[in-house]
Amino acid sequence: MNESPDWKVGYGYQFWVSRHGYRGDGAAGQLAVVLEQEGISIAVNSCLSNMQNLLDIIWEELLPELKSAPLPENPEAYRQLENFISNLEIPAVPSTARPDVSPAGWDFQDNPAGIRRAEISFGKDSCTLSFTTPRGKEELHAGFGHYEDSILQLTDSIPHPVAACARWREPWILEIRSLIRDGIFRDIWTIHFDDEHEPLKNQAICSCFRPGKPRLFVR
Repeated sequence: MNESPDWKVGYGYQFWVSRHGYRGDGAAGQLAVVLEQEGISIAVNSCLSNMQNLLDIIWEELLPELKSAPLPENPEAYRQLENFISNLEIPAVPSTARPDVSPAGWDFQDNPAGIRRAEISFGKDSCTLSFTTPRGKEELHAGFGHYEDSILQLTDSIPHPVAACARWREPWILEIRSLIRDGIFRDIWTIHFDDEHEPLKNQAICSCFRPGKPRLFVR
């Protein structure tokens, strides 16, 4: 049972009752908060595990600043807000390619996802992580210092459009960060070139209701 304060107030008709107003919420911090008495609603898209913290910020930071009368018009502040919103982005991690790294590949032991093999290859300013699965070959393209686009499914129920960037976290550890464009899911793949038994590792972020990926051990 969830003992967080805003989950103990009540639930019904597809809505949660909050300490202030009521809300609809989705996985990993997708919120629609209605403060009927104050005459406002708040929409939030996010990627986090502790949604109570997000609600606490609304109650503690936003709610006390609400006024009973409208604020005077401020065209310049409104223009700045519109500009800020239109330029929101998740920047690619800064990095440059390492020209002295050779392509590599690994055959894996049997695993629930049926991923039989993975290969990494390098271009001038990008890399490609390829998977051999029961559906055939799937490729994840990642740019060094920029995003590259792919279509990837692996353990998901359907293919997703994915954007990915890459960086060298250490001299022999390559990190690939991928973002699903049509959902909240993210993955961090790390390739440990000096690990003979488990060179490819996955960390899933915002993975609510998503099938997990198995650990992949070299055959």
